[in-house]
Amino acid sequence: MPWKIGVLCFLFTWTLTTHGKYSASGDEPHYLMIAHSLTRDHDLDLANNYAQDDGRWFGHDHLQAGPHVRVSRGGRLLSVHDVGLPALLVPIYFVAQRIATVPSPDLLSRFRMTRGLFAYSVIGLFLIGATAWAMTLLGEGLEAEAFPVRVGALVALIAISPPILSHAFLVFPEVPALVVTSLAVWFATKRQHPDDRDTMLGLIALIGFLPWVHRKYTLYSIGLLFVVLWSARSARRELSTAQRWTAGALFVAPQVAFYAWTWREWGAFGGPQLADALPFSLHAFGDGIAGLWLDRQSGLLAYAPLYWIVPVSWAMTWRRTWPFLVPALLLYVPMASFVEWWGGFSPAARYLVPIVPLCAVPMALALRSTILKIAMVFLALAQLAIDAVVWQHPRALWPQDSGGNPALELLGAAGRTYDRLLPAIRVDGLTAHAIAVVIVLIGVVVLAAMFSRSEEDVRPWPLDVRRA
Repeated sequence: MPWKIGVLCFLFTWTLTTHGKYSASGDEPHYLMIAHSLTRDHDLDLANNYAQDDGRWFGHDHLQAGPHVRVSRGGRLLSVHDVGLPALLVPIYFVAQRIATVPSPDLLSRFRMTRGLFAYSVIGLFLIGATAWAMTLLGEGLEAEAFPVRVGALVALIAISPPILSHAFLVFPEVPALVVTSLAVWFATKRQHPDDRDTMLGLIALIGFLPWVHRKYTLYSIGLLFVVLWSARSARRELSTAQRWTAGALFVAPQVAFYAWTWREWGAFGGPQLADALPFSLHAFGDGIAGLWLDRQSGLLAYAPLYWIVPVSWAMTWRRTWPFLVPALLLYVPMASFVEWWGGFSPAARYLVPIVPLCAVPMALALRSTILKIAMVFLALAQLAIDAVVWQHPRALWPQDSGGNPALELLGAAGRTYDRLLPAIRVDGLTAHAIAVVIVLIGVVVLAAMFSRSEEDVRPWPLDVRRA
């Protein structure tokens, strides 16, 4: 049952966070500083918050603003980070601060915690719960389209593996985007219900809000909207004229409001992080397009060999699953062009977290192939070994700038062999090694597409019949 996947995801991730992880690091404390200001001061001006060392309230004493803030056109010291995530966290931040006052400082010190770190852990627990719910939705949706046992095993493995495992507890925009994407996939693959139209309108509103969480999701939201509308042909046709206008307004209005607010505060639609220059380049794209996938320290496959079958799965099921590739590319390509495509100081494949549910659709359907089922067994064993290592040593999830992979190093000879298979694109750039691996992958994908069977598992969904 899908809820068991959510329970497994929650327990595995929560127990990982009880030992050894980095706390309130990178961009996290700066998002929490916005949430603190919204909760305590009811504004976005952070000048007094950094001056008063308010970082102590969430476990990062003496937090320096650095490049994370700028003076807006109105003279306020505002964060360069988008405000949607902190706004969503305000209720749980309020609760976490109240809960943190219950244990005494002496009791917390026995667990090497302060009240600030305890509040931060409560917020992380909430994010883990949201991630677990997303995985439950993913399992429930895919269960209707493939063999339940296989889907359950696949989604359970996805739920306890990087990048889902490694980002589920972090205060990054990826968790809200993952939840919305899982809702979109659930809606696109589930059986029809009488309230499909109302559900679709609510989902469209959530998708329209995504740019508030982070502006990098602007194009991505358009792709998710396409998936929802493509999958709900019957519900879409049954919408009245008023409901169609409502759907359009629910998607467009939040985005117009976001960019209008951005223009008012910063005088440019790109916001403060794009004020000096566009942080995108062709050179970064050359490295990032392969690095996001293959880099031995920051790529998806470095910590999640499970996803080796994704390109082949999409090639085998493309007639049926091509719409899910649209939003995936609308996020993958821009982030590959970003000068820090690896995501800064964060676990590997940070920017790919939201597209994991989209990748899970072709993976689940392609498991009808005997060859892929056999390959999946070997990949699952390798994945479970990595999951066990990073559960025991959570800091191994954060790759360093050395070009190596701490998790694979802990696996001994087998891990070091796999490490050498992957190119160090982040350190060495797009080398002949990296190009060779890409060419082999492309060849395998082409062969899979050529020899895929034209059966029900690869034909377009007969949506009207299926949903009748």
